[in-house]
Amino acid sequence: MSDSGIEFLSQLITPNTCGIVWLTDDLLDYETPGAYEVNYLLNGSLTRSLAEKDHEDKFSTNFFLGDSFGKPFFVAHTVIKSKDDFKLVYEPLNVATPFMREGSQVYILNRSKNTANINVLKELKNKHKNVTFEHLTI
Repeated sequence: MSDSGIEFLSQLITPNTCGIVWLTDDLLDYETPGAYEVNYLLNGSLTRSLAEKDHEDKFSTNFFLGDSFGKPFFVAHTVIKSKDDFKLVYEPLNVATPFMREGSQVYILNRSKNTANINVLKELKNKHKNVTFEHLTI
């Protein structure tokens, strides 16, 4: 993306934001849509993680933990290749549960075309009622 994407995202992240659910069609790499912005939010830990993993070690779910405004801030990434893969989103979200404060906000960065027939917002709200989910477009 671009520096304008980082600026936009930086304005949206508040002390009440505890994380981002990031959905993509493919495994993470440096060119994954949203990677530039997410890497910025995580102070470079995304690119460090990619540099440490060779191609065989990449996973369909990833969990990154950083901090924002002195509080834990997570990015829960899931690769969605088919509608059935959506259930995988709950694995990294279960790891994130301790960081989801009552009433906090979680953004959904949905860059997966394979979720076209899934109401992602509704599905996530049904599983995690104590936080507010909102779509993020960068």
